[in-house]
Amino acid sequence: MFKKIFFFGLLLFSTHFLFAQTTVTGTVITGDSNDPLIGVNVVVGEKGTITDFDGKYSIELPDGTHDIVFSYIGFDDMVKTVELSGGTYTLDVTMGGLEILKEITVVADIAIDRETPVAFSNIPTKKLEEELAGQEIPMILNSTPGAYATQSGGGDGDARITIRGFNQRNVAVMLDGIPVNDMENGWVFWSNWFGLDLVTQNMQVQRGLGASKLAIPSVGGTINILTRGIRSKRDITFKQEVGNNGYIRSTIGLSTGRLESGWGISAAGSYKQGNGWVDQAWTKGYFWYLRVDKEIGNHIISASGYGAPQKHGQRSFTASIGTFDQDFAVDNGVPDSVAVLGGDYGRRYNEFWGVYEDYSIVDGDTIRGTVQELNTRQNFYHKPQFSLRHSWNVSDKVYLSNNAYLSIGNGGGVGPEGDFDPGEDGQMDIQTPYNANAIPSFLNPDNRSFNILRANINNHFWFGLLSTVEFNINDNWTFSGGLDLRSYRGRHYREVWDLLGGQYFRSVGNFRIDEANSKLVEGDRYEFDYSGLVQWGGLFGLIEYKKNNWSSFLNVSTAVTNHKYIDHLGPKIVELPEITLEGIRFDNPVTYNGNTYTVDSPESEDAYIGWIARPTFTVKTGVSYKIDKAHAVFFNTGYLSKAQRFSNIIRADRSASVSDTTNTSKAFDNFDNELISAFELGYSFRSSKFSANLNGYFTRWNNKPLDFPLFVLEDPSDPDSDRIPVNIPGIDAVHKGIEIDFAFQPIRQLGFEGLASIGDWQWASAEMTVLETGQIYEFDAEGVHVGDAAQLQFGGLVKYEPIKGLYFKLKATWFGKNFANFSPEALNGDDAGRESWRMPDYTLFDVHAGYNFKVKDVRMGLRLNVLNVFDVSYVADARNNDTFNSPSFEDFDAKSASVFFGQGRRFNTSFKISF
Repeated sequence: MFKKIFFFGLLLFSTHFLFAQTTVTGTVITGDSNDPLIGVNVVVGEKGTITDFDGKYSIELPDGTHDIVFSYIGFDDMVKTVELSGGTYTLDVTMGGLEILKEITVVADIAIDRETPVAFSNIPTKKLEEELAGQEIPMILNSTPGAYATQSGGGDGDARITIRGFNQRNVAVMLDGIPVNDMENGWVFWSNWFGLDLVTQNMQVQRGLGASKLAIPSVGGTINILTRGIRSKRDITFKQEVGNNGYIRSTIGLSTGRLESGWGISAAGSYKQGNGWVDQAWTKGYFWYLRVDKEIGNHIISASGYGAPQKHGQRSFTASIGTFDQDFAVDNGVPDSVAVLGGDYGRRYNEFWGVYEDYSIVDGDTIRGTVQELNTRQNFYHKPQFSLRHSWNVSDKVYLSNNAYLSIGNGGGVGPEGDFDPGEDGQMDIQTPYNANAIPSFLNPDNRSFNILRANINNHFWFGLLSTVEFNINDNWTFSGGLDLRSYRGRHYREVWDLLGGQYFRSVGNFRIDEANSKLVEGDRYEFDYSGLVQWGGLFGLIEYKKNNWSSFLNVSTAVTNHKYIDHLGPKIVELPEITLEGIRFDNPVTYNGNTYTVDSPESEDAYIGWIARPTFTVKTGVSYKIDKAHAVFFNTGYLSKAQRFSNIIRADRSASVSDTTNTSKAFDNFDNELISAFELGYSFRSSKFSANLNGYFTRWNNKPLDFPLFVLEDPSDPDSDRIPVNIPGIDAVHKGIEIDFAFQPIRQLGFEGLASIGDWQWASAEMTVLETGQIYEFDAEGVHVGDAAQLQFGGLVKYEPIKGLYFKLKATWFGKNFANFSPEALNGDDAGRESWRMPDYTLFDVHAGYNFKVKDVRMGLRLNVLNVFDVSYVADARNNDTFNSPSFEDFDAKSASVFFGQGRRFNTSFKISF
């Protein structure tokens, strides 16, 4: 026994000499103010740590030569080479000063801790790596105060996010300083950005008006995503992920870093597929990324391109609670008699798919085909984005950047057209309409399709130029400003996607063909086809002052937005010097001065609504003061005059009737700018073990537009008169609240994080509004809480790292005071002032674990993530008084609402190897 112990001890002793360790310690500070930098990534290969609240770090490394990389958002990476030979090695680092990365701080508007007077949170790549777990990028932001992200219907790519109660139409998303919110409707479609987590260098969420110099829709906040470039470390990485419901994802990445020749290349590719947690919410997608940088003296030229062609099944519309879970419905106030009508199909239920057997007709004989599953709701898109950037450090005082970019979007969404009834099992009956289309009959001898799949196509071509100059006037004053030019054209049309066994389809809405006799086949357009054009020209300027512990800024920007509409399917026009002839259709030629004009006449052209210009402006200012090394305070305020989006300025008709001589597309009269005023106060505390941020905000939004136009009777005294679209002005809202986040690390192995967001978001409108028709429209939403996002949020995380490289995380987030989405203008009559249905509160727990290790020169990592560990049933999204329910109610309660349930327990595992 003694010999065994002796030899075991000898083995340990010899192992110590074979793998001798050196402890590297030090402090990281800023070059301009000598303040400690908190959360700096200190990385050697696959091993890494971060600096604590005093800017201190400690990492154990084997003896030998190592390159230690220090990276922090807003600063250029630093690489320090060390020779280690046991014991302790002290390495202090100063970041900042001339090493600040201009491309990030000037162009991408990144906020700096204890300096930029805005509330923000940094999401480092390490957090994405450890916690994203195959989700879409917005989902990781639920650990940010004031953010509420859901996966909507559960389709891969259908996530959405609100910040401080403002949906993502009013949250600016920036990729390497380029705005990506859709220029017509302001939305962000996250399926277009699958794979960005692979190449993200840093991500920052600024809440409120933010620090951006551009005139962007940052009412709720700004999400800045910065991709890897010439300053990334050199490596080749392969990662394999496996998750629930057949999810697999394979990725490969390459980064050369800066080569001696001044070149740098970053490239990545990824493929994913899966069946989806929601029934038939399958997904298949690719991601590609390439960036080439060339450093020439004081110049850097960067060319980049990335895209994510994808296709996925969807669950497009909410349904009654009992449709998914009758017990949950009853527990939350739905009467038994109503709950049992839903079907109780389970949380994964998706009503939009079914099973059918296809057929073919050969010499009059019916040939049976294969049985197929078909989701009638699908999304497919590819939006590659390209940019060419030139950065030039002219001198110590002057910096220039020019960024030209191009986005080309192609794709759309598929849905059913016609009568598709549910079968006995609750799934869509596709077989019956397929048989009616495919099998000749007395009533349908030529296989006309009465029920098809149609596709709404939304293509776009978007290019722009961002030019920025920064001038350091002296040690205290800096000016930056520039030019923001954008041009966008969106083409929107409906086409026949799948005839479902038939030979042709007929429809109305195309005024340029003989609709009664034309046979539409797959790819033919019908009902609507139009272009929405948006042009943007803006100027921006920022003056900053920094001295001692003070930092302040004043930002002024202005822009003119132009909107235009062109109809490619409706009646044509002929513009003559003395008159414009309208209403020229296939069956309605127009004669004037002896000349007859048809849809095929060379003089005939598409009808249009000419350019409508809307000037806008932004004024923002703020100041921060570092009381000492522990305490700092800030405030900011701003005023935005923001143009309403395209659909609130121009109504593009999508329901044309064959009996019309013209369609009903129109420019609204009431589209005055949205007016947003905001004020924010903040406080931060830093110590060696504890860090905290506290801020309060107040935002008033005047003249908030409706998501969709309201339809009213053209003649209120005639109930049979046409219903026409109108835009309602004067809807106001007030969003105010308090946000807290903190981190506590009592010992190196153990860390705690926490957050709280307490919001009070209410409508502030009690209006008697005169519509553009001259009618009086009354509604009262004053004091009613805003819906569609949780106004209360509490969360926490515990991380335990027993040994270097091995970690365990437990994260919990509670959401409450979440009211179902609703239309405030509908609160009139007996419903004036009524609150929307308040959804049940819920708590989600996630577990993350991983181990990073090294075999010779190869770095490896294993990870396991379990989301919604306790498989909690919860309502993530809801719509109040949804009349699409059957039966429908308008009682502002659970039985009257339609919902999306959140996803249950899921898992994701990954293996990563880097060279």
